[in-house]
Amino acid sequence: MKRLLIFTACVFAHLASIIVFAQVPQGRPARQRGGPDGEKRMKRMDINNDGAVSRDEWKGKPVAFDRIDKNGDGSVTREELGAAARRQAGRINQMDANNDGRISRDEWKGNPKRFDRLDANGDGVITKEEIRGGRETRK
Repeated sequence: MKRLLIFTACVFAHLASIIVFAQVPQGRPARQRGGPDGEKRMKRMDINNDGAVSRDEWKGKPVAFDRIDKNGDGSVTREELGAAARRQAGRINQMDANNDGRISRDEWKGNPKRFDRLDANGDGVITKEEIRGGRETRK
């Protein structure tokens, strides 16, 4: 169960990064909906280019797909991914008890071995960059 929670947290953290990079600075028009990073990720996941990720295209765990597919139509849209990312960002922010933008070993609520894997530089804290890096090495 803990592994599932940690995996889900990492998936949602990855999705949260899509939202963070997709934000448009005030006063500037968006070049692409979802921003360039979000667009690339959606295209990578959406193999048949229909604008949604079907269960067949999904590379993650089925349980995660079911949680993200809120309307239960068997596909995940950009909007559903964004909503999931916002929910996950809230969970990650809850772990960061002192709001320093990093998760220390004391703040970590998951498997200690997972913490050690994510803490790439071994400094005892996990940063957003390390979370992103951990996802990249698993691809």
